[in-house]
Amino acid sequence: MRLSVVVPAHDAAGTIEAALRSVLAQRLQPDEVIVVDDASSDGTATVAAAVDPGVRLVRRGAGGQSDASGPSGPSGARNAGVEASSGEWVAFLDADDEWHPAKLERQWALVDDDTVLIASDWARTLVEDDPPPSVPTSEITTCDLLLLNRFQTSTVLLSRRTFDAVGGFDPALDGVEDWDMWLRCSRRGRVKKLDWPLVCYADTPSGYSKVLDRVYRTGWTMLDRELAGAGRHRGDTVLAWHHLRFAAAYLLAGDKVSARSCLVDCRRAGHLRGVPEATVRYLLPFLARRLERRVPFRRPSPPVPARTTAGRPQPGH
Repeated sequence: MRLSVVVPAHDAAGTIEAALRSVLAQRLQPDEVIVVDDASSDGTATVAAAVDPGVRLVRRGAGGQSDASGPSGPSGARNAGVEASSGEWVAFLDADDEWHPAKLERQWALVDDDTVLIASDWARTLVEDDPPPSVPTSEITTCDLLLLNRFQTSTVLLSRRTFDAVGGFDPALDGVEDWDMWLRCSRRGRVKKLDWPLVCYADTPSGYSKVLDRVYRTGWTMLDRELAGAGRHRGDTVLAWHHLRFAAAYLLAGDKVSARSCLVDCRRAGHLRGVPEATVRYLLPFLARRLERRVPFRRPSPPVPARTTAGRPQPGH
């Protein structure tokens, strides 16, 4: 089987070299690396070509393959890269992220006929230590993905057959296009996640996922579609949870008006009956995890023994 890597890039001249070098450093080398230059204006393609002559360039917009003059966005760029690829499996890498050298090797070992997607954990700094010989692996279900997007795009190794079957990324959902894609893929086979940070994720404020309003509004199109066949109780609970979690996200961002708007939307959409269960089952554990990540862990200081003037512990201490 062949393995392709697709790297969508828009104005990424400052980061794409490090991203591509992390691919070239893989212990399991891919059969091809495709960079999709999505209407960049900063020399992204020139930098990418200089890293390795074997990198294939696909240009979109501003005189490239697309008729549009501007960038096509993450969905269009990733779709173009996959269309140009020849591998039975495709690994995605955003142009400002980096991979651990063991990333592809460890994921490739989990490929089988029943699996459609293999992801991993990620960190905001590159983990230099090697993963342990046996890394725990989680099974991610469609129900799990309905509650949260469980992994980041640069962690994903995806079956090309599954990509074609679900129709690729949906450009109408840019902002939640990755979450939507994994949900659709999860209905076609097993989704696995290596529980070890094999990706360094550049969590930048300008990223698509940071534009809360876009993610909040666009997400309802996807969620309404995915929950169309669910029972009313189940649908109300899940949708109430999403209203509540975005209200919490807006509050953490200091936007009280938008947080209040989420709660008003929940009432208007008729999901209030799902709020009590959603609060207990999902919101409270979610907030506890957020608090855990924000409060640094401090080990308790050992007791200091009382000392005499001679510098020895007093009897009984």
